[in-house]
Amino acid sequence: MEKKEANPMTRKGLLLTLLSLSLFTSASCNKPGADTKLALTPEQFAAARWEEILERARGTTVNYGMWAGDEGRNRYFQGAVADTLRQKYGITLKVVPNSDPAEVVNKLVNEKGAGKASGGSIDFVWINGGNFRTAKQAGVLWGPFAEKIPNIRYYDDEARQRDFGTPIEGYEAPWQKAHFVFAYDTARVPEPPRSIEKLREWIKAHPGRFTYIAPPDFTGRVFIRHLLLHFGGTQNFQTGFDEQLYQKASAAALEYLNDIKPYLWRKGETYPPSLKEADRLFANNEIDFTMSYGPSFASERIARGEYPPTARTFVFDEGTIGNCSFLAIPFNASNVAGALVVINHLMSPTHAIDQEKALGTLFPMRLDRLSPEERAAVEAIPLGPATLSNEELAKHRLPEPDALYDERLKDDWMEKVLRK
Repeated sequence: MEKKEANPMTRKGLLLTLLSLSLFTSASCNKPGADTKLALTPEQFAAARWEEILERARGTTVNYGMWAGDEGRNRYFQGAVADTLRQKYGITLKVVPNSDPAEVVNKLVNEKGAGKASGGSIDFVWINGGNFRTAKQAGVLWGPFAEKIPNIRYYDDEARQRDFGTPIEGYEAPWQKAHFVFAYDTARVPEPPRSIEKLREWIKAHPGRFTYIAPPDFTGRVFIRHLLLHFGGTQNFQTGFDEQLYQKASAAALEYLNDIKPYLWRKGETYPPSLKEADRLFANNEIDFTMSYGPSFASERIARGEYPPTARTFVFDEGTIGNCSFLAIPFNASNVAGALVVINHLMSPTHAIDQEKALGTLFPMRLDRLSPEERAAVEAIPLGPATLSNEELAKHRLPEPDALYDERLKDDWMEKVLRK
């Protein structure tokens, strides 16, 4: 090889070259079945420069365990998001779909029990609530890491502290917000019932025209949690699990659900198992309401021609539940560096703005932490025809109760409503 005389190797240059070679070697080993020496420890991440993490991740494949219950979201991540990651970071994003994050958590618990401490098939996962609680208690998450992610600075302290009552302690990173809404068709229902008690009256007056998604689906679970908050008092659910409170509130909630059961679609003998099926029933005029954690979901479906243009959304006057979604890294992830880079990208204002435009999701960050240009871009995003304003949603936002309430109510629903 011809020796180049320009830019002679200095001591500093030699160190930088050795560091680059080390990073290249580590990154090149980052393939399924590769040596576990690639895997970062949380301590190594805490001591590393972000530029080093970016270099480790370049040229690698990152496997994302993503809930795949929405086709529009699936197309967006497999298309636009994957393209951006490839162009910006040289990362190949592979979506590993699941119907419920609990599938991933159960898989990780089994792998830990079997001693599979490395070489996992999921590098990061979309998670929150009871699934995070289970995963954290089982010790199947890598971390802590979230407070070292550069883009964490855009998120408020509330989103970084607790998830359904479970202390986060850096084991997951916030990335998007959700808020429960109902969809209805103004051509069929000019004025929807705007309280839990008025909903009961409407259901009884219109037999067969209402249903809800069956737990354990997360949308079905959030619907029945509203009843728990209603009968127990929302403010009482924010200080950890209280057995006496649960017994009182759940008894009233389950009585309500059994009271409306004979008046539901198919007389409550069956329930739609997923949002996709509830969407189909609503679009086919078999039921008059559907529901989602995504406040812009009806606008998206109008744009795709799935819902009539007269569809709109509403929340109860007493409020509906809102929360954050998080991203976590499994304890045996094969590509920790790549997961960290992708998570940081998904937490960026650029991605959040693009995702709101593409999917209508709520902007999750504090506006006062954005640049003037970023804030102007957020404020310029038009709302869809069926989407409530951020101000309206914020005014009617109810906090999630502790995850244990959710688990108990789901189990009681299956025993005392579904099987009754």
